[in-house]
Amino acid sequence: MLGTRVKVLEDLDTWASDANSSKIYWMIGMAGIGKSTIAHTFCQNLQDKNILCGSFFASRASEKTRDAGLIIPVIAYALARASPRIKVEVVKAIEDDPILTEPTYNNKNEQFKRLVYNPIKTAGVVDRLHKVVVIDALDECADLRVVTSFIKVVLECASEIPLKIFLASRDEYHLSKVFGPREEINRERFYLHEIEEDVVKDDIHRYLKKSLDDIKDHDSEEWPSSTELSGLVERSGTLFIYAATAVRYITNGDEDYKSRLSAMVTHGQKSINEFETDIDSLYVHIMGKVCKGKEPHEIGPMRDLLSMTIFLRNPLPMEAITSLSQESKALLYLSRLSSVIHIPNQPGAVVAPFHASFPDFITNPKRCSPERFSSEHSSFPALDAAESHKLLALKCLEQMNGSLKYNICEIPKELTSPRRDRANSPENEGKISEALKYSCMYWAAHLAEVKKFDTVLVCLRKFLHEHLLHWIECLSILGELQTGLKSLGGISTVLSDFKFRDLQLLVDDARRCLQMNFEAVQKHCMEIYESALVWIPKNSLIRKTYIADVSRVPKVILGLAVSWGPAELIMQNGSFVNAVAFSTDGSRVVSGSWDNMVRIWNVTTGEVEAELEGHTNWVTSVAFSQDGSRVVSGSEDQTVRIWNVATGEVKAELKGHISSVMSVAFSLDGSRVVSGSSDQTVRIWNVMTGEVEAELKGHRFSVRSVAFSLEGSQVVSGSSDQTVRIWNVTTGEVEAELKGHTDWISSVAFSPDSSRVVSGSYDKTVRIWNVTTGEVEAELKGHRFSVKSVAFSLDGGRVISGSSDQTVRIWNVTTGEVEAELKGHSNWVRSVAFSQDGSRVVSGLFHKTVQIWNVTTGEVQAELKGHTDWVRSVAFSQDGSQVVSASDDKTVRIWNAMTGELEAELKGLTNSVKSVAFLQDTSQVISASDDHKVRIWNVKTGNSQGMVPSNITLPDGSRVDRTTRGEFRIFYPSKQPMLSMNSATQLSDDGRWIISNLRDCFIPSQYCDFDCSSIWGSRIALGYPSGRVVILDMEQ
Repeated sequence: MLGTRVKVLEDLDTWASDANSSKIYWMIGMAGIGKSTIAHTFCQNLQDKNILCGSFFASRASEKTRDAGLIIPVIAYALARASPRIKVEVVKAIEDDPILTEPTYNNKNEQFKRLVYNPIKTAGVVDRLHKVVVIDALDECADLRVVTSFIKVVLECASEIPLKIFLASRDEYHLSKVFGPREEINRERFYLHEIEEDVVKDDIHRYLKKSLDDIKDHDSEEWPSSTELSGLVERSGTLFIYAATAVRYITNGDEDYKSRLSAMVTHGQKSINEFETDIDSLYVHIMGKVCKGKEPHEIGPMRDLLSMTIFLRNPLPMEAITSLSQESKALLYLSRLSSVIHIPNQPGAVVAPFHASFPDFITNPKRCSPERFSSEHSSFPALDAAESHKLLALKCLEQMNGSLKYNICEIPKELTSPRRDRANSPENEGKISEALKYSCMYWAAHLAEVKKFDTVLVCLRKFLHEHLLHWIECLSILGELQTGLKSLGGISTVLSDFKFRDLQLLVDDARRCLQMNFEAVQKHCMEIYESALVWIPKNSLIRKTYIADVSRVPKVILGLAVSWGPAELIMQNGSFVNAVAFSTDGSRVVSGSWDNMVRIWNVTTGEVEAELEGHTNWVTSVAFSQDGSRVVSGSEDQTVRIWNVATGEVKAELKGHISSVMSVAFSLDGSRVVSGSSDQTVRIWNVMTGEVEAELKGHRFSVRSVAFSLEGSQVVSGSSDQTVRIWNVTTGEVEAELKGHTDWISSVAFSPDSSRVVSGSYDKTVRIWNVTTGEVEAELKGHRFSVKSVAFSLDGGRVISGSSDQTVRIWNVTTGEVEAELKGHSNWVRSVAFSQDGSRVVSGLFHKTVQIWNVTTGEVQAELKGHTDWVRSVAFSQDGSQVVSASDDKTVRIWNAMTGELEAELKGLTNSVKSVAFLQDTSQVISASDDHKVRIWNVKTGNSQGMVPSNITLPDGSRVDRTTRGEFRIFYPSKQPMLSMNSATQLSDDGRWIISNLRDCFIPSQYCDFDCSSIWGSRIALGYPSGRVVILDMEQ
């Protein structure tokens, strides 16, 4: 109010206007003392003087306003608006790194320097007065680590830029610690509660007098009396929030406002324990008055509504609270609390506590206890967090159970590409109520806080068994599918803790289903039915639970997996994969492949986040830096490249090797990179300068693998010369030469404590070495072919190995026993790595895929009956009733296209079969194989009827031609039945969609690595390198 806090505001104006004063001003004060009001007024004063750069008013009531990650982007935006020259530099920084403005950007130092510091310095803007940034309620930000990171970088850069920062908060220990001692230069801290009490009380007296004068009747000239006013001032103490809340309470009373003031002054509570503050007395008085004379059935609904308002993850408008609570009198009940809860008149404006001190009070059982309330009042015990979250979880589940349905936005059924692109639109999002949006977003977060499932369990079961797919559909429309995956992952843990095994399995099933089809469902909400249900395993609980939805979608007749395997994600890379690695936080995987590309994958969704293009030959090795901001890659083009993960740009290209770079790795601190090459050398590079710090020579053949020890003082290398060497980084000397392998060494790694080294070799063994003695501690045998990659778990207790035998094995370091064998790969495993927590493994396959496996479950995918090697050709019979397949396993198989049953296996071949087809009458099959022979088979007997020469035309019109590569291909005139246009079926150019006029069907990564295909009417047959044959009918 005008005329209050004059001295404080004058001092702030002086600080802001003085170019020589400290760059940072931290105003500290206890809750309710008026910090935010001063900050708002100070902002207005700065705006009037045209020196306000920007402001950020934090509040725990809202997700956005409590997100400290938004502070730096807000400052950058304000700077860009204030100066065209700075705007150019900010825009340039964002173009270089599009995620620089994301709240989740981890490196706050780099974010501030690139969005704020560098633009100011580069633009060279010098104003007569420094611009001021105002940031209020830092202590209400959700993550104080982000706040302290921000303060650190501001303190570091403050003296070099014409920018002043005003901060206001409570005296939090973490903030005080990073801010440093009072006497530090370039920073000033002011304790608001240290102002003389008389000065503050004068301001509060002035505020109360003016506010109460505004509400009194014209004939009440002697109200309030000087005694009443003085009494209220005394009870306010130095807390402006007490005075403001008192005014609202007096104004909003049902009874006469005079009686309310009198009661407050006469019956106000005195301090009775150490937890009480003056504001507590007022809150006790208000809540006692609200409850006075009310029956339990009246207090109950109000208590529930208050619980919901206080514990909402994001505040909601009144109409949404009414809908979510299912309480028609919600507005009436909450209006009784209007002195502490803000209920705006504007439609869409959110309901929230006026001040953070009220939630603090009402949720503290010592400050808000029944003993605090006088006998004439009904007591109002503190709100219990777990019970409040249970109430919200229940209301969210009831909201979803009552509102979710199939095709909630009534999107037209024809799923052509243009419609698919328009489906998840703002128009459709607007059809979903605020209450339902909130429920879909936060039900799992509330349920995770529940301690007893008694009243929630029935609703939860109904939701999971009837509306789980509808929920995913709704999240897709809202653009929040990642929230869905996180919710399912979190709730699975909760259900496991409470031993609800059946529900946990259903939730896990839904998560796997969504992960597998994320790309399609994100594009169009209805694909959770139209595509996702097509490919889930036969024994999937989702398939069994949602049988009615499954019956509406295309049917996989042959080749569908029986159950989920341990591979949680299979990501198609587009080329043979040489190397994979996890980021430290486990959120990303990087892969390097034969198409010269480095790809970064989102582990949650399986999507490619970035493709890093620049190498001119195969990428042989990749690794993340510890902080996840950089990737290093080595290539057959003889270079090492360091990439910025956020921008995709090359930060450095390290040249010097004269042959292929086989392996690369970062040191733990990210300051160095080590590389091993076919030129028989190991090089250690300085990341900042790009210079070679050391060239380590000694191996007699190619260096195939290198790694740093944890502390960075040693490097281990493995070579085709069958030795492992440990090098001293400082001296460049060999500290140990480990001999024992009898073939090339493909992979080496240090244990986390650097006491051991693990090596994998073409001799099919894994060896664990003692670094100090050079002795072999364990020789791990079991792989049937060469070991391509090895790694330690973070705890050093396990070793993982990937092999050409298409398996990944996890070994116990102590016992040497195999703890798990991960089967189901369709080709050589070229690279493996553990996630930091050891719960997941990533594997890169020779055949273009990256797979992520769940180590914990370790369940083995059921084997499919069929070929045991690469399927090279598939074809339908002319009537569409049968499918024939040819494989490198030297067999030809005939399948019933309606049932998926194996009808015949044609054996006797001694070479791989490359091409196959039915003759016109379907009683005969013709095949061409690697022995350059073409055979005709009798389908009924399974016997060969003879061989025919190549480059001939058979009587039925089929033609056998020899290709330029010496292979044979069989062609025959298509005589498919003339079906209606609705039956036309084809594959999309990228092989990810089966397109039909009836519907389109997405092919997930687990099924899109087929090598051959055949189409008959609405049916399609696919053949795979793994030996699998899939037959799918789009009409079923």
